[in-house]
Amino acid sequence: MLIMGIQLFAQPVGWASVDFVTDGGRGENPVVVSSFEELKKVLKRGDTTRQTIYLKGRIDVPGLFHVRDVQNKSIIGLSGSVLANDKYTLSKDSTGILALENCKNIILQNITFKGPGAFDRDASDNLSMSHAEHIWVDHCDFQDGMDGNFDCNQGSDYITVSYCRFRYLRQPWPKLADDQNDDHNSDHRFSNLLGSSDREGARSAGKLRTTFDHCWWDEGCRMRMPFVRFGQVHLLNCLYSSSVALTYIQARYQSNILVDACAFVNMPKDIHIYQTSAKGREGYRDYNIRFHHCLGAKDMEERHGNTPYFTPPYRYAAENSSLVEKAVKASAGATLNIRLDH
Repeated sequence: MLIMGIQLFAQPVGWASVDFVTDGGRGENPVVVSSFEELKKVLKRGDTTRQTIYLKGRIDVPGLFHVRDVQNKSIIGLSGSVLANDKYTLSKDSTGILALENCKNIILQNITFKGPGAFDRDASDNLSMSHAEHIWVDHCDFQDGMDGNFDCNQGSDYITVSYCRFRYLRQPWPKLADDQNDDHNSDHRFSNLLGSSDREGARSAGKLRTTFDHCWWDEGCRMRMPFVRFGQVHLLNCLYSSSVALTYIQARYQSNILVDACAFVNMPKDIHIYQTSAKGREGYRDYNIRFHHCLGAKDMEERHGNTPYFTPPYRYAAENSSLVEKAVKASAGATLNIRLDH
């Protein structure tokens, strides 16, 4: 089997490069899958054998696929591949696409995740992680997650998300008759959550260290770009362009966020570029956020608590923020030309 158009031994920039080499399957034991049943067979619980799994075509997922205790895998989309669960349903067990649980050294690359549209009714995400570490998500396109596009919780750590695109192509689900007095689920196009609760500290304090490198929060995103608790989160050369955004970045309990040479374009008139912990929750108002050399946002620092601002412990080179829009639009998403060469 010959795969064309990919550098199998590239390394991530950011937190996934710290204290371990996140290299996934390293091109070893390649296999091509084109159905959900085939995908389940190659991602068996507890499997730590190095393997490189190529996705071909559209693979429909009937409900959240829990990948548990798996290590040393690369899951790579051939050009045009899709992992989809875009059916409308109120059955939680039938929502969501992929959950990595207690996994290590996993690469997800060049995959389009396609959901049914946003509606917060105790549903699942396009991609979620819990107790996972050294994960690299690269060149993926996240569309129309029901609860969210991509969430990372429960003590996951050493994560890099690079050249990924987050967007909502569908309008949010309408309210149901029994939800007419509930504004919470009226428009839940909330893209990315790190840390699901202020009370998650026993699992997540000191973890959820994540780098978003050249990512794009595109049209349709309303909030959570990302929403952060606990993690030291580096937003490097990211692009924000949604015309319907209410708030871009939310700094909540024990978050420590560096917004580094990002570009904010096409901003709505009344946008809040960032939002901190809500008033009235004094026990949970511990956060740091700073902006450095961004386009569309002034340099600033804001801290509530005594935790120092963090400095990324890895090497990186930031592009000038004036170049970010062009660079990200040219490359972010499932844009890699990866194909079988027969």
